[in-house]
Amino acid sequence: MAAITQHPTAKTETFANPSTSQIRFIRKREVMHKTGLSSTGIYDLMARDLFPKSIKLAGGKAVAWLESDIGQWQQQCLANQVQGG
Repeated sequence: MAAITQHPTAKTETFANPSTSQIRFIRKREVMHKTGLSSTGIYDLMARDLFPKSIKLAGGKAVAWLESDIGQWQQQCLANQVQGG
């Protein structure tokens, strides 16, 4: 088995995949603020596959959403509004 070596000047907080540095988890309160939806509304839309799914965070019952998923959902809502008239 090959040993994994780390460059001595590499920062431990930097991920190997540059795109992961842009990932941000946001909790329900912020999702509610960004979308204007209630907690019940969020979970109702999730159950109908009309809203991004939450992600269970390690170590407990806490969940979060990807900020980018929420942004894409908002853009889709706007696009649907424009198409609908």
